[in-house]
Amino acid sequence: MSQEPITVTFSLEEILGEIKESIKEVSQKIDSLEQQVSKQSEDMAMIKATLQSQQPLIQKIPDLAEKVGELKNWKQIVVIAVTASVGGLIGWLIRGGNLRP
Repeated sequence: MSQEPITVTFSLEEILGEIKESIKEVSQKIDSLEQQVSKQSEDMAMIKATLQSQQPLIQKIPDLAEKVGELKNWKQIVVIAVTASVGGLIGWLIRGGNLRP
């Protein structure tokens, strides 16, 4: 196998110009990414500050859960009482609304 020499038909100036343009485009993309990272860093700092300010509220959650559990028992009692009252009223209306047996 014989290898023939390769002939380059582009001038060195054209190639260097294209390389410079490519470097410029890459540089612009890097700048854009740096701006996005900077914005995200600011957003993360704001979120971190918000979470730290809400930390006392988060620590109250177990107490609130216990209170809700206590209220849940009363809620069940009220639901049973209301259901029994409505059932009794419906039965009374079905009988004709009289108080005699």
